[in-house]
Amino acid sequence: MGGGPRRFEEQYHCYSVAYADKPHLEGGDKIILPPSALDTLSRLLVEYPMLFNLSSESGNSTHSGVLEFSAPEGSCYIPYWVMQNLLIPEGGLLTVKNVSLPKASLIKLKPQHVDWLEISNPRAVLEHALRNFSCVTKGDTICIPYNDRNYHLELKDVQPQDAACIIETDCNVDFEAPVGYVEPDYKKMAEDKQREQYANMPKQSRFGGASPHLSASSPAQSRDGSVNGSVPPLDLGGAEVQKGPRIVNGQIIKGDDDKDKGPDEALLADRVGATGVQPNAAVPTKAPTNTYWAVAGGGSRLDGKAPSPLKDTEGNVQDPRELRLAAAAAREAANKSDSVQQASQVKRKSLIGNKYSKRKIGGATAFNGGGNTMK
Repeated sequence: MGGGPRRFEEQYHCYSVAYADKPHLEGGDKIILPPSALDTLSRLLVEYPMLFNLSSESGNSTHSGVLEFSAPEGSCYIPYWVMQNLLIPEGGLLTVKNVSLPKASLIKLKPQHVDWLEISNPRAVLEHALRNFSCVTKGDTICIPYNDRNYHLELKDVQPQDAACIIETDCNVDFEAPVGYVEPDYKKMAEDKQREQYANMPKQSRFGGASPHLSASSPAQSRDGSVNGSVPPLDLGGAEVQKGPRIVNGQIIKGDDDKDKGPDEALLADRVGATGVQPNAAVPTKAPTNTYWAVAGGGSRLDGKAPSPLKDTEGNVQDPRELRLAAAAAREAANKSDSVQQASQVKRKSLIGNKYSKRKIGGATAFNGGGNTMK
């Protein structure tokens, strides 16, 4: 059983796809052949999709697919990155042969720059870019345009053989470390982070608080204990100075950090509507004086100090406890008189017909109607 020839091999002068005004083809591996190539291929028993082996006079070769047959006779258009892999100049001779390639099962790529790691999802970008490719060849460096940049990836390995077809196939894709990538020393980074954390931690004194210490940037301390000629610190005999809000002699003393931050008293208005800062909730109020403290039940003040003597209008000293007892007795007597008065004024309501009538308990007679009486 006879058949026609199954081999296609021609030589063309190759040019980049920019000569055909189709720069978008740089994102794939498709080439453009002349119409005579289609006439020859149509008479051959070739397999589809049509795949070709491209080889240059330097001995380099690669594989690609065909997009259309519209190039001038004797010439063909190929992507410029393919011309770089073949080391062929513009107008150089290119040998084109039809081939049959198996389906790819594994592709291993190596980015040629660390900028590839800046892509948020490189696997998705590669999957989208490979839709414009027909086949891959081991050793080639493909070009993938993304975000107005061209990323070059070297094909380190292709399975099941050095050249394979990737049209309508599921294959595993693996990446190697990019060129120039240095693996960070995670152990050293953890040690530096821990060292920095402990270096910034303030020293702890035996009393539980942070102890002051002089650092390289702190001012020098003189022999008398002063810093840069300032007043030497007060020796309290080891006693710890209490800071912050506290009560001293019945008055609230605030720390340096808790001072009232309000307008000057000279700027306050003397009355509402006058010129000046109006006193409102934004103006902090002063702490109450020692005369504000109340007297506890035992006759002592809440702050522990002895209470001031209580005097009446005539200047006689009064006992607060006796005054409280007298006031309590007066309140109890008043409550009893009010309860008796309210009990004598209790009113009742009785239903007569469809109306209510009120009657008093104290000697009031009931309703005397004009009804029949029994004799």
